[in-house]
Amino acid sequence: EHLPKDLEQFLDIIKNKGGRANQKDVRRETNLSEAKVSLMIADLESRGIIRKIKKGRGNIIILEK
Repeated sequence: EHLPKDLEQFLDIIKNKGGRANQKDVRRETNLSEAKVSLMIADLESRGIIRKIKKGRGNIIILEK
């Protein structure tokens, strides 16, 4: 399935970090708002592409495939 460009870019960042990344780091690299990043994570999570794990006050994003 084809993803929108912003989601593709988001996934590329996580892939470049070895398949797991801190949500704050990804946000810093994309220059997007916190709200936009959260929506993108929710979208990718609902598609089964990533998994979000709560860690302290932040989240770890893990690539599922």
